[in-house]
Amino acid sequence: MMRFFLIFLFVSLHSPGFVWSQSFFSTEAIRGKLSGRADKSKKYNQLDNSFEGVVSRITDSESIWVHLEKKRDFIRWTYKLSKSNLDVDRQEVRIWLRYVSPKRSISRGKEYNDWFKKKVAYEMGQHFHNRRVRVTYNLLKKVYRLEGMLWTGDVNVNTWLVRNGWSFYLIEDGDSPFHQDFVAAEQYARQHKLGLWKAVDDTK
Repeated sequence: MMRFFLIFLFVSLHSPGFVWSQSFFSTEAIRGKLSGRADKSKKYNQLDNSFEGVVSRITDSESIWVHLEKKRDFIRWTYKLSKSNLDVDRQEVRIWLRYVSPKRSISRGKEYNDWFKKKVAYEMGQHFHNRRVRVTYNLLKKVYRLEGMLWTGDVNVNTWLVRNGWSFYLIEDGDSPFHQDFVAAEQYARQHKLGLWKAVDDTK
């Protein structure tokens, strides 16, 4: 009986009209299987915690899209990231900026908040679009996205946001190796009343 079932299953899988049913495999189950295979493959499993690329798009104030020039460097992420954090056609991965969040740093009404977030994205685009960057990251497996720090030359993009008053420094649990850099950047922005610090002072 088992032999008959295996033959039937093999023929069914290879027949042109065969279609997976949702009850047989869900999308996440398939993703899990692919990810499991990738973890066992030397080709995709050699992931360090940094890579380089070029800033290709900035669509919001919370993240930056990075183009990976080599196809093989990009392919390794196709098993790791969700559709909202991966662009196959453009060969890009989305990096969510760690320790900062312009969206969570401002609260002065919807109109002002929307303007502020667009302003931050615009300023990042003006300074960093088409710049080569080095990314250090954490892979957040539960949400299939990358969270990281970006450098272009000697400039750290994350602390740049804080130093120019576009975000508070969001302190996370545990010690950060960048803690003092962020503290100094925030003090500078506050002393010079830049960005959101000017907004804070204006409300006093």
